[in-house]
Amino acid sequence: MRVPVIVVSLLTIAACDRGAPSSSSSTTGAQASADPAPIASAAPPASASSAPAEAPDASAAPAAADTADAAAPAASAAAADAGPPAADDSRLAVEGRAVQGGLLRAKLNGKLRRMAFPGHRVTVSDEGEFLIAFSRNAPAQEKLTITFDDGQVLEKIFDVEPRKFEVDKVDHLPENMVKLDMATRVKLTQAEKKLDVLRNKYTKRNCYKNGFIWPSKGPITSRYGQPRLLNGTDGGIHWGVDIAVPVGTPVRAPACGKVVLVEKDLPLSGHTVIIDHGQGLTSTFIHLHGFAVKVNDEVKQGQVIATVGMTGRTNGPHLDWRMNLFETRVDPELLISAAK
Repeated sequence: MRVPVIVVSLLTIAACDRGAPSSSSSTTGAQASADPAPIASAAPPASASSAPAEAPDASAAPAAADTADAAAPAASAAAADAGPPAADDSRLAVEGRAVQGGLLRAKLNGKLRRMAFPGHRVTVSDEGEFLIAFSRNAPAQEKLTITFDDGQVLEKIFDVEPRKFEVDKVDHLPENMVKLDMATRVKLTQAEKKLDVLRNKYTKRNCYKNGFIWPSKGPITSRYGQPRLLNGTDGGIHWGVDIAVPVGTPVRAPACGKVVLVEKDLPLSGHTVIIDHGQGLTSTFIHLHGFAVKVNDEVKQGQVIATVGMTGRTNGPHLDWRMNLFETRVDPELLISAAK
């Protein structure tokens, strides 16, 4: 009878080994025996017992990949929202005052791709140099945007100084100089078109670099930007500097350049000379008496180009000196060096 008892005991031990996982304690094995259904699903063969433990890692890997894939477009979108890289301010050098009627000299450090400057015409030389003009009515702020060839972008905000312009009264003019007849108006329009073509040309010379001197010296009787009353009626804006000197006084080139116009009896302006100083900057001299140069002459600073007169619309002898950067009227008086 002792042998059957031993057999039964061995069978019982074998059954307990099969019913519990290798890592389970005897208590776990007892609970599994009491509840067969959970054990059927949770007690796989030993070869598959590591699968449940590795399953979270397997599912986590695709999740991480998905997150990385999602982050890439998000990073690209963020970069796009941030815009192109900003250029250092040192890549733009500027000289001069930002003031109504003023002129600035500028130079780029790097090759230009494009430039945006609303309301301005800007032409950049091969050396990266260009001029900036502010009109008589320039707003308080103007923004220049420069995109360099390497993709960097520089934004320059100019705080433009405002000016006050006193009314300039000119009386005792002949009535036909104030109320123009139709024939004179037609000639005036034709002359202005011709002058506009000359003033809007770009040349590579840079005579402005040596500064400017007064073309004649004498009392200033009218300044740039002043509203005019001619015989008590609206006469528009005076765009030049009037220097009161006698007829025959020499007129000297304020800077070097090329003579692009020498013409007599233009409507209102009278005898007129225009010098191209380069890169769109020109000087115009009106109400002249005689000429000392001809078209295409190259002149040096200080060279006599004409003599003062009182031709055109004027009530006395004087020199009217005007300056343009392309179509923008600038104030010659602002360009005179204090040392001169």
